[in-house]
Amino acid sequence: MWLYGRVVGELEQLRTARLRLRFTEDALSTYGFGARPLSLSLPLTDKRVQGDALERFCDNLLPEGTVRAVLEREHSIRPGDAFALLARIGGECAGAIQFTTGDDSVGNGRLTPLTEDDVDEIVRDLPTHQARDGLEVSASLGGIQDKVLLTQTGEGWAWPSAGAMSTHLIKPEPISTQVVVPQIIRYEHWALRLAADAGLPAASADLQTFAGREALVVERFDRRDGRRTHQEDFTQALGLAARDKYESSTGDHRLAALAARAAPEALDPGAFRSELLAQVTFNAAIGNGDAHSKNYSVRISRSANVSMTPLYDVAPVFLVAPRLRHAGHAVNEQVYLPDVTAEHLITEGKRWGLPAENATTVVRDTLLALVRSAERLGDPDVEIPVAEAVRDRALALLAPLS
Repeated sequence: MWLYGRVVGELEQLRTARLRLRFTEDALSTYGFGARPLSLSLPLTDKRVQGDALERFCDNLLPEGTVRAVLEREHSIRPGDAFALLARIGGECAGAIQFTTGDDSVGNGRLTPLTEDDVDEIVRDLPTHQARDGLEVSASLGGIQDKVLLTQTGEGWAWPSAGAMSTHLIKPEPISTQVVVPQIIRYEHWALRLAADAGLPAASADLQTFAGREALVVERFDRRDGRRTHQEDFTQALGLAARDKYESSTGDHRLAALAARAAPEALDPGAFRSELLAQVTFNAAIGNGDAHSKNYSVRISRSANVSMTPLYDVAPVFLVAPRLRHAGHAVNEQVYLPDVTAEHLITEGKRWGLPAENATTVVRDTLLALVRSAERLGDPDVEIPVAEAVRDRALALLAPLS
């Protein structure tokens, strides 16, 4: 197991199929006992690490659902065997973590140039991921939606393999007949623009068309200036299984648990709590019914300091399909978007340790910025408009604060 290009541990699979990790002496001497450079759920220790937190951290590096099943079939891997799948495609993962087998070391990997026709065919055929012309899938990214990881070079697109670094993910419009939110990628593109316009850090993305299939092309924010930066999602940070990404109980206080674990590792704990509250407020206000624990992440720097990553995978799905009303996390005991108020958001922030005045300011400022940005951007080119609904929802949340 490598982090930032250095070996930090050795991962093995026991006869029971369970995983065991041993951190290296170099990692312990570099970061110190108890430091959390790899994951907030896996503090460094000189003892062998086993248990659910390790199993879930590794499993959450991999795709979910049918995407995972396709990769397992292609590589002839037993369903659910995260160790075997990471051995095949773990050379390029989310964050700065990489896996190699045996005595192999990480290198620059291999980039295979792609023609426009190549990229058209790759995107058109998703989610098949069928290996062709030697382009074997050897990169991993969590999530359930069909996507492909590619590298943008000065000459165009390239296929990363053997641990080469990808720079973008391409996520096409789903083609299933069971799609709940048609034009979802247009809504996501608009929501990312809305967040950026409102002053919240958000992933940079563009809409492009490949062989007649529209797709969202997202620049990876865990790749900077040709280097990997480390991150993990909230399921990993809290040692949760992917199947539990939606907080179903109002008594778990998952966001408070994340803040309690992450804020002390931040350079400015108060600023971290404020950034988290701004993101939660944004998602509640736009009606993001997919704001679960795999769609929030923290960045972990080389010195193991923690900060929030930009927003990603955001879309006003509740405003388009009202049955998608789950808030993703409980916000002061409320798990459904229609029930969340500004007071709930403020109280949630106070639970994390934010002073009442600070929490109120974060919620109010975020909502005011959203109102202005929704009016400024207007609607995306979609069948069901959302700009006015987002503005009205933000105004309704603001009303008790005025």
